[in-house]
Amino acid sequence: MIYTVTANPALDRAVVVEELLEDDTIRMVSETFYAAGKGIDVSRVIHELGGQSVALGFLGGYDGFRLEGLLINSGVMCDFTKISQETRTNIILKEAKTSRQFVISASGPSVDATEIGIFYNHVIQIRDMDYLVLSGSLPKGVTPNLYGQLILAAKKKGAFVFLDTDGEALKRSIEYQPAGIKPNRHELSRLVGRELQEETEIIEACTALHEKGIPFILVSMGKEGMILSTSEKKIKAVGPPVTVESAVGAGDSAVAGFTLGLSQGKDLMECVRIACAAGTATAQTSGTELCHRQSVEEMLSLVQLTEL
Repeated sequence: MIYTVTANPALDRAVVVEELLEDDTIRMVSETFYAAGKGIDVSRVIHELGGQSVALGFLGGYDGFRLEGLLINSGVMCDFTKISQETRTNIILKEAKTSRQFVISASGPSVDATEIGIFYNHVIQIRDMDYLVLSGSLPKGVTPNLYGQLILAAKKKGAFVFLDTDGEALKRSIEYQPAGIKPNRHELSRLVGRELQEETEIIEACTALHEKGIPFILVSMGKEGMILSTSEKKIKAVGPPVTVESAVGAGDSAVAGFTLGLSQGKDLMECVRIACAAGTATAQTSGTELCHRQSVEEMLSLVQLTEL
């Protein structure tokens, strides 16, 4: 079974207004709520592509229950740890007249030591974990040590651990040698401490990380595609030219496609193909909407693969 962890999930409230008017009443055209967070996005895409996973993480308050209900109603399996503080709500405000979009992101709740302990003990008791995806930022009160402990616990179970985070959390967590990481070009640059522009520079950075015990590195490069680097292979995947509506969730969709492919026993070339197709299909959707299965299936044959 694939398990995903979202330590700092969010309820996204997408509001559309016709026009923003100063000092005047502005009426909503539409209002939609989405369950959000990087690991949650991974679980949503896995489900959309016909797979199954269980979403883990911290949820609290009325908005936490609403987020969980949205996932359950959509068919995503959940097993969250409840906390005392309220799950954050982000506001995505779109002005229909100009298509301008404003994102107001909340910092989220503080998680205390007892809640961290309850969550960790819940994870170590899971018996059917084959894959663990750790995604996104950490809430207040939680240090990168949580990711390190989860990596060790999952490896002890024989699970494949995929880590998708940034900054200090990524730097400190790779010391525990997850099986794979999914940085974009900028995140990889911050990790190695230098700007990476050319493919050769990216591959050199990946090679150094392989020597530190990271077997799989999936680097997303926007419209230039993505590179999967292992110590034996370097595979580049490029999707067809598309009109990008929103890049939100594209990286998470790639992680979902790659992990699902591995879980189904597909070879690395096919796993990268699915990852690229899922990420590209998500980029075509607006706002926080993710890819649709039909779009991904149509995209698969259009993905160009090259061994570098």
